[in-house]
Amino acid sequence: MQWPAFAGHGTENNNSQRQARLVFTSEIPRIAETEHGDYAELATLLKQYRRAPEPLFFLFGGDSLGPSTLSSFDRGAHIIDLLNLLEPDAMGVAKREFSFFEDELSQRSYEASFPLVASNLFDPITGANLDGLESSVLVQQGDIKLGVIAVLSPAAHEQYPLKRVMIFDAKTAVREQAMLLRQAGAELVVLLYSASFDFIDQLLTQQVIDLALRKNELFRLTSDAKAPASTRHINLMASSQVAVLDLSWQKSAPATLQVKPQIVLLKNFAPEPRVLNVVKNHSARLEQLLGEKIGVTTVALDSSRRSVRSEENAFANLMADAVRQHAGADIALLNSGNIRGEKQYAAGTTLTRRDISMELPYRNQVVLLQITGQQLWSALENALSEFELLRGRFAQVSGMQVRFNSSNVVGKRVLDVTVQGKTLDLRKNYRLATFDYLASGGDGYKMLTELPQLNYPNQMNKLVAEVVVDYIKQQHQIAPEVEGRLQDLGRNTP
Repeated sequence: MQWPAFAGHGTENNNSQRQARLVFTSEIPRIAETEHGDYAELATLLKQYRRAPEPLFFLFGGDSLGPSTLSSFDRGAHIIDLLNLLEPDAMGVAKREFSFFEDELSQRSYEASFPLVASNLFDPITGANLDGLESSVLVQQGDIKLGVIAVLSPAAHEQYPLKRVMIFDAKTAVREQAMLLRQAGAELVVLLYSASFDFIDQLLTQQVIDLALRKNELFRLTSDAKAPASTRHINLMASSQVAVLDLSWQKSAPATLQVKPQIVLLKNFAPEPRVLNVVKNHSARLEQLLGEKIGVTTVALDSSRRSVRSEENAFANLMADAVRQHAGADIALLNSGNIRGEKQYAAGTTLTRRDISMELPYRNQVVLLQITGQQLWSALENALSEFELLRGRFAQVSGMQVRFNSSNVVGKRVLDVTVQGKTLDLRKNYRLATFDYLASGGDGYKMLTELPQLNYPNQMNKLVAEVVVDYIKQQHQIAPEVEGRLQDLGRNTP
């Protein structure tokens, strides 16, 4: 597939000195939902820098077709629509681009007016890359040509529902595609990547590639992470950040490349009116979609804070059952602080997507953990440790029954636990469905942080709200009940 070069004027001094500017960012899956800025602000940034005489390349690192509330409806098509307005030279494919399976990504590639690059994919159907994707691409502004490579981690195959596409060795792919790009006339070779690889600096030192670009918003949360030492290795660390790189080098001598990086914040730019209007149109469409009717509750439901944070709750039971079924788990344990609707639903109420989005506003996802009975007991003690204060760590459960005494001292409140009718075996392993927030130690659940994480069929980057919506739609009518999952024997203790 040949991609036309955008118009521009190269800068070349004394027939040897080359200069260009490169703008890079990624991970913008949500629109009109963030204080950090999105595509409308990015459009203004690009417009300002494109006024300068230097040729400007805009590379987008992907990780944006999901997850978001709107992408769960249109599978990321609105992101491509907005990027088409911004005219990137190329977009790297990262793991979130597979949020909705391979065929949806292929469809998005044909909606894009720019190339989508994935350098280490193999599709048995095509005998090469996934249909519509490029293994590498040569892009041009003025008389300067850049080669672009993008690689995924093999972990994407485990985290996202890839049904047939295979991910092969990233380092091998980079070497092969870099050589082809040099032969095709690339003056510089740029690598876009979105996972932790230990070979990046080595390939820069060996001059296989000239620039490596990544955005990793979780960087500061990784205790052993080391920031890149080279200005040719850029790692953005916050959602609002954009890298603006001034490049200079001697013609036919990429080893002479000098990079002057500047990190700017999207939130410091005003939104570009034309792109902002498209963002607003997509947001208005989302408002219509949130009005979708998903089912009817035939019983009254109460999501008030006191109810969900101090006792078994029918709506919370529904949520916990939905999460447990989604992950195929033995049990589920969820913190009640995620339920925020503070609402009463009369029997016969028709529920909408907006109701569930209001009840579950946080962007949590479902994880499946392997947990021992002893570790589960500790988690339940944590859930009850601030019972009197109505804290959000109070747990709602599925697949188990817990008897406790809220008047006992902290750490001695759990009395007994049964799992699917059998007494909890402290030495046995169970499959626990929970939120990623708890799995990372939120609400005091430190005992969950080092548990093995398991894969499950059709594992997707779905928000919990979508999991609950799907569960309700499957049933059409719901009638969750309080059925003895949580029994406080100390409630009436003097």
